[in-house]
Amino acid sequence: MTKSQLANTLRDEFGIEPAALSNLPSEARLDGFANQASQLRIAPLLAEVYFALGEELGAHALQNPDKFGIACDAATLAPGSCLEGFIATTGRKLWRRPLSATEVADFSALFAKTAVQGAGPAGGVTSVVQALFMSPSSLHRTELGTVKDTGAVTPLADHEIASALSYMLWDSAPDAELAALADQGKLRDRTVLLDQAKRLFEARDKASPAMSHFFEQWLELENLPNAVKDADLFPMATPELNADLKEELRLFTDSVLFDAGADRRFDSLFTSTYAFVNERTAPLYGLSGVTGDAMVRRELNPAERRGILTSLPFLWGHAHAQDTALVGRGAYVRAEILCHRVPLPPGGVPNPGKFAEPNATGRQRLGIHASPACAVCHKLFDGIGFALESYDPIGRFRTTEHGQEIDASGSLPLPSEGNKEPGIVFSNFVELVDELAQKPDVYGCFAQQFAAYASGYDLPELDACEKERVVDDFARSQNAIDQLVLSVIASPSFIDRKN
Repeated sequence: MTKSQLANTLRDEFGIEPAALSNLPSEARLDGFANQASQLRIAPLLAEVYFALGEELGAHALQNPDKFGIACDAATLAPGSCLEGFIATTGRKLWRRPLSATEVADFSALFAKTAVQGAGPAGGVTSVVQALFMSPSSLHRTELGTVKDTGAVTPLADHEIASALSYMLWDSAPDAELAALADQGKLRDRTVLLDQAKRLFEARDKASPAMSHFFEQWLELENLPNAVKDADLFPMATPELNADLKEELRLFTDSVLFDAGADRRFDSLFTSTYAFVNERTAPLYGLSGVTGDAMVRRELNPAERRGILTSLPFLWGHAHAQDTALVGRGAYVRAEILCHRVPLPPGGVPNPGKFAEPNATGRQRLGIHASPACAVCHKLFDGIGFALESYDPIGRFRTTEHGQEIDASGSLPLPSEGNKEPGIVFSNFVELVDELAQKPDVYGCFAQQFAAYASGYDLPELDACEKERVVDDFARSQNAIDQLVLSVIASPSFIDRKN
């Protein structure tokens, strides 16, 4: 379970937000996503936090017995039907499936042992809740299936399918309707499964935060609220402005997916010419006449802006405190928008050092990258970074740097064309985006990125045929993101796992 999945589950199932959640460390990342199974391990430090969380959850059970299925006086709780009801209810909420009679009996025995040893009924309740919470069935999403199968695939159990669907679209546990269908064994019926997927996706209050979290991870902007800028160079960079940018990103992705009239197409995400602004952010887009804290939708200059990659959140988040992180911006687009990761430079490559001319443009400072030793890799992404030099470290459009004209032109070899030069030839980043929007490299990469996020596996682990099918489905739907969601769920691998 990721930090957000755990927080959402405890909130939705028990109505609480334990203080110990703030002590959970950030997840190790692979391909930008927090939910990749190969990275989610419980280290000793994390186990200590989980132990404290379990204790806190046990205390909540005593304070809010109804949320935990305690239908009698917790102070006099004893072995019997009330205890079993508490264990069954709490276990189901934490494990996302019904407990077996044997499991209920085991936790009843734990309660009795703890109570008899002097902790009393209250101590028994706390021990049971903590043990249920710290179980692998709680802290992990299982994919064990219902039977041991030595064949090619193992069918997932219905409750495992329910969890996979719910955590994909809501980042939280299954609700009552989805859980009931799992109880009835109906989720392997693809019609039922896809109907539930549509229902969950249309539930904006749950689906919007989950999809926003996906976009934050894909765009590598989760740390946007904490992005630091040089106060002398950018005095307008305040914590309030950082929060504005996070809200702008949410409103923009919501406008593509959930607002009335939204077409839900990737093209709108990638090429739109509007933004959500308030009085702090509007000037950074060159807009005037916007007052107040509330975000309002405004059209932008189409000669300067095009989609999410020219938005303030992206440009602000992909820049350093004082400069634009030219190489980093280009490498990000190459890796996450085109799905082509350029290997790290080999050992022994000398650092070019600080450029002697302090008033040079970014392109001039990185002229050494044109040398044969550097160009073999840098030609694949520096052109992107040069084009993005039209936007300063806080995302403002500019035509000069240090009084010198910025050359935003370049070329970009494409993976689908074998990285043959010159590839796309452009005079500025808007032209590059318009060209990229028509390329299968881009929408195909997005489809694969979402499939990786939805499955919890990193891109190289995804089945090649499955990736091809999802990409083809996405193209046939005219790059409709809601149809991409359904295509991933309709995949055979969503309900069966290869052995």
